[in-house]
Amino acid sequence: MKKLMIIFGSFLLVTTSISQTITSANIVNLGDTVFNAIDVSPSVNIGTAGTGNTWNFGTLLANGRDTIVFSNPNTISCASTSFSSASYKFAQDTNFGFLEKSSSSLQLLGLSNGSICVASQNPETVIEFPSTYGSTFTDVAMTQTVVSGADAGFPAADSIRVNSTTNIISNFDASGTLTTPMGIFSCIRQNLERRTTSLVYAKISGFWNPSPILTQNDTAYSHQYWSDATNAKYPLISYDIDASGSLTGQIVWMTRYASNPTSGIDEKEVLSVSIFPNPALDFITIESKDPVTKATIFDVSGKMILSKENPKGNRMEIQELPKGVYFLRVETESVVGNAKFIKE
Repeated sequence: MKKLMIIFGSFLLVTTSISQTITSANIVNLGDTVFNAIDVSPSVNIGTAGTGNTWNFGTLLANGRDTIVFSNPNTISCASTSFSSASYKFAQDTNFGFLEKSSSSLQLLGLSNGSICVASQNPETVIEFPSTYGSTFTDVAMTQTVVSGADAGFPAADSIRVNSTTNIISNFDASGTLTTPMGIFSCIRQNLERRTTSLVYAKISGFWNPSPILTQNDTAYSHQYWSDATNAKYPLISYDIDASGSLTGQIVWMTRYASNPTSGIDEKEVLSVSIFPNPALDFITIESKDPVTKATIFDVSGKMILSKENPKGNRMEIQELPKGVYFLRVETESVVGNAKFIKE
């Protein structure tokens, strides 16, 4: 019996260590900065729904970068009235998005181009708190936008009004251990479905057409990976999927989280690096203006094959590697880099 209790206690300890409960305390605060990279052609296995997943995204490349600053919403003049409950704003393409964080949810309140604010009639729920494996929620977001007919591509109309309704279905359908170039995390995965119907109305000669001139329907699917780690207060991994659950394109991954930085950011810059020759037979040389402090080679499954500290001449010997495709992670004092190469 004592042995059984010890085994059960060990199992409980392991299970508890990988369980995740995401609360508002695990989400970015005003002044925080998130640094992301984008792999435009990832080669990863996104796994399946359920518990006990081991997601290996350690070979993701940094083909692009994106920095998100969660800043004071009231620097936009119309925000104080349109988004009076906003906790912070963030840049989204050429617009700003406004978010409200409460003890129960994180919600998108609307958008602004810097001078005009468009508030949602029903804000969109990004995540509810607390969330854990098996948590679900549904939401309906509604937004109305009015622009001039010329700006919308309808020069015969005085104005164009777009009424958009988005039905949101969120399901935290998977949990497990996630490996990224930033580290190893216990995570839960949010499976998100967004069905949007947009009705387009025209105002001609001062009167709104009672029937829409255009109806648009769109369905989007995505995954976001959330962790309660202190350095992961934003999705560590995000990507779009199709209706069957297959990855459709690029992956956005977090390279660093900075809590309310008040001075210069000291994170290592994340870049794609160049290596030659590629394909290679006996060795590869890493192009870098700074000495390489560490170089690590992974196979296509994400398994580490070879690692070397301070390689002389930024050179790695690869004669013993079998033929195939490999990924290289490079570190210098100021840069983390990633590359893919072929061993002949």
